[in-house]
Amino acid sequence: MQFIQVETAPDLDDQNVPAGTRLVVTDQFNAGDGPTDDPVTAFRLALTRAAGAMMAEGAMPPHLSRMILCLPDIGVLQNRLIDYDLAFRETLAGNFPEISVVVDASLKGPEVALSAVVPPAGDPDAKVYGDFTQAEVNFQYSPRAQAPDHEKYFELWRVSGPAYQKNRRAEVWFGETPGQSFDLFMPEGVANPPLHLFIHGGYWQALDKRNHAHMADAMLKAGIAVAMVNYDLMPEVDLAEIIRQCRAAVARAHDVAGDYGYDRNRMTVSGHSAGGHLSGALACTDWTEFREDLPADLLKGSVPISGLFDLEPLSKTGMQRVFRFTAEDIAVLSPINMTPAVKIPVILSVGGLESPEFHRQSALFAEHMRRHGCQVSEAVMEGHHHFSIVEALTDPAAPLTSAIIQLAKTC
Repeated sequence: MQFIQVETAPDLDDQNVPAGTRLVVTDQFNAGDGPTDDPVTAFRLALTRAAGAMMAEGAMPPHLSRMILCLPDIGVLQNRLIDYDLAFRETLAGNFPEISVVVDASLKGPEVALSAVVPPAGDPDAKVYGDFTQAEVNFQYSPRAQAPDHEKYFELWRVSGPAYQKNRRAEVWFGETPGQSFDLFMPEGVANPPLHLFIHGGYWQALDKRNHAHMADAMLKAGIAVAMVNYDLMPEVDLAEIIRQCRAAVARAHDVAGDYGYDRNRMTVSGHSAGGHLSGALACTDWTEFREDLPADLLKGSVPISGLFDLEPLSKTGMQRVFRFTAEDIAVLSPINMTPAVKIPVILSVGGLESPEFHRQSALFAEHMRRHGCQVSEAVMEGHHHFSIVEALTDPAAPLTSAIIQLAKTC
């Protein structure tokens, strides 16, 4: 999250916009009746209110042009910039506008105003991907639109994840930038346990390993070590770099196994949503090509959850402004186009309440991996949507959780 501190707030109405477009400017919003004790929470609430007003005028996050953030003290923003960044991403993903910060000591908390430039409306009946119109393909790939109660899961992850993160044995770095580390959790009283790596989702633009730390508990109690993997986020890095970072995380986990006491010969991986894409890419990785001293069967199993394996439809959504997928990206970075180097077992899972496109994505990857001789099975999660399915990892009796535990312990 990059910003410019200014003395006076710029006039959001004073923007040169292309002919045919429409400028939307919101009022200045504070946290309202929400809690304001924590400045980042107050910022999230103010931003959410401003975003809601913007969307009510037909402007979506990809249309953002400018943001004014008024604060009583800039010190908190500077000291907790990562937290502000994640709060913005949780609300508006990677659609960062030009951000002006104004300090006003008379304020009780943060206030936010937004502007957006809305392009001309196209033909609402035009097909942009298969039989889907623009609105339809956006809905198919918008888990929040499909799950009206999604905010309660984000709230849960903001609280439960960081609280559980305190139990980590270590934070292990595999690169020099802020996102390149994983949190290692070790089970009590288990010698040389298997290691399971989990990769978070957020459309490669949002969330953090700390939001998911509590999801390690069931696996730890089953005697499995867990690594919660982070990676740098879009738009600061592209998807090719994110895949490279996740491969580096696995390689690092192999290298430091002896330092922490888990079995480097029994490593499995799972990931949710964008993390499902990444765990699919890891399942297809030629590890000897990535690094010649690594074993070809470095990973003994992969569990993509609600994954994205064909990038082409995503390039037709409003998120393409951040993704910027080229035809070459789609060809090279879609797991359905990657050839697995070994016959790795794969378990796929999609919530029963998720959109047809999410189900189609997993079916495509299942067919692809079977065609290359991999054993593919499914963990059926009826009654779950895109967010509840990953939270179900806290339940050892859930079919998905028990499948991961079984894979990790028998690989």
